[in-house]
Amino acid sequence: MTNQTENLPLEENKYTFAAASDSVKEGEMIDIFLGKETVVLARVDGSVYAVDGICSHAYSEMVDGELEDHCLYCPLHFACFDIRDGSVLEGPAVTPLSVYDVMEQDGSIWIKALDIYGE
Repeated sequence: MTNQTENLPLEENKYTFAAASDSVKEGEMIDIFLGKETVVLARVDGSVYAVDGICSHAYSEMVDGELEDHCLYCPLHFACFDIRDGSVLEGPAVTPLSVYDVMEQDGSIWIKALDIYGE
């Protein structure tokens, strides 16, 4: 994926390009790779959310799970995480998923670079 932050005037280029807006359909999710991180992007009720793509409990890939409303289910042990804030809604997981600040503008989805790269 091409980093297009040089084209983004907002927040002094502190956001990095994640995906085209039309690649994340309502009620669906995709995974992307930014730096060393796997991130899941999901669209629920018109808003795009970004969370850690690896389960905090058993390290499975969250994109292989199910998304029901705001609940993202891990495919391995069915822990449920709230896509909006990463919180655990149903165990066995106890540690929330990391969440990333998202901005959608002009047909593109951007993630705050500070969240991903620690800049």
